Amino acid sequence: MRVALVPMHVEVGDFERNYGEFVRRLDEAMAYSPDLVLFPEYCLTGFRTWDFSGAKLYDEIVRRVGTLVRERGIYVAFGLLEPDGECVYNSAVLMGRDGRVTLKHRKFQEPMRFCTGEELGAVDTEFGRVSLVICGDLYNDRILKGLLRVRPDYVLVPMEYTPEYGQLNEGDVRAMAERSRLFGAITFVANTFPPGGAWVFGRGGEVLAASEGDGLLIYEV
Repeated sequence: MRVALVPMHVEVGDFERNYGEFVRRLDEAMAYSPDLVLFPEYCLTGFRTWDFSGAKLYDEIVRRVGTLVRERGIYVAFGLLEPDGECVYNSAVLMGRDGRVTLKHRKFQEPMRFCTGEELGAVDTEFGRVSLVICGDLYNDRILKGLLRVRPDYVLVPMEYTPEYGQLNEGDVRAMAERSRLFGAITFVANTFPPGGAWVFGRGGEVLAASEGDGLLIYEV
């Protein structure tokens, strides 16, 4: 399985610009013939504190990205805001080669005003079992218990994280690596740019590959 991880620049509130960037980066990744492409958390709308307006684009995003995925015949995972009745979830989806959503995850680790997920799932692919978690879910003990229950081979992590001190440091990467070790799965993380960055962690928590800034990361299992 060849995976492309895309630390994408996201402009908050500008869907059309973000969609154009999404297509550009997807095509950049396609030059390496990936089987799966991972994008960051809510990468097509961004998110400004307590502005949930991007959730109304959920159906449009799924339709547009589904068409892109189906035309290219690959798997794509990315984050987006999802409305459901009176709730808005910070969600992530994995689309199969046919452009349909084959797995959805609603983020557990969220503050008030978001609704939060209650279930963690997995889907079996030709490469093995895949689960999705989102950013701060990495450090959620219920997520850990769920992953130990469903036992995925791979965990995909769309992320949007900019620490107060600006750039991620070695301590941040060590923390991600330790959680990956507890998961017992190969873990792929793609962050928004800035500060960007993408990482692949092995089952033992070792860093298998990494990129900085908005650099595309290609990794073959």
